[in-house]
Amino acid sequence: MKRELVACIAMALLVVGCAPYPRYTKHIVVAPRETPIVGERHTTDDYIRLGLILREYLGKPYRGKSKYQDGLDCSMFTHDVFRKFNRTILPRMVEEQLREGKEVKRSRLAFGDLLFFRTERRKISHVGIYIGYYEFIHASTSRGVVISNLTEKYWAERYAGARRILDKDSSEPTP
Repeated sequence: MKRELVACIAMALLVVGCAPYPRYTKHIVVAPRETPIVGERHTTDDYIRLGLILREYLGKPYRGKSKYQDGLDCSMFTHDVFRKFNRTILPRMVEEQLREGKEVKRSRLAFGDLLFFRTERRKISHVGIYIGYYEFIHASTSRGVVISNLTEKYWAERYAGARRILDKDSSEPTP
């Protein structure tokens, strides 16, 4: 009888010890939803190369505010990154970049998608590149090229949409 009781307790501890995470907790952990894209043909090397290009720009100062001024503003940043990555030529202005690629729902964002924001009242006037886990890299007027989070109140209130420039079904840029 004692042996059976010990075996039952050991079995119960084993089952409880193997549970991955308590089903009900007081603390809610919300992890970003990263959904894999079916049929994706970009390689890990492609994404590493794009990440290295993005890293080159981190910390560079913001300059210029139009297509007629030299310097790096948000749309010139995205223009340069995609030209370096796979020779995709994006238009120079934010409003024009908004018409490129395919529209993407916020819940389906993927690394390399362009994110658009309304920073000047109702006008879409800012663009950045999604890098995952609700973060994006962009040329900020006050801090230069930085990484920000979509959940920050400022960006969450101004988010206007996203476009997929990298065609996930081929390694060629989208028309």
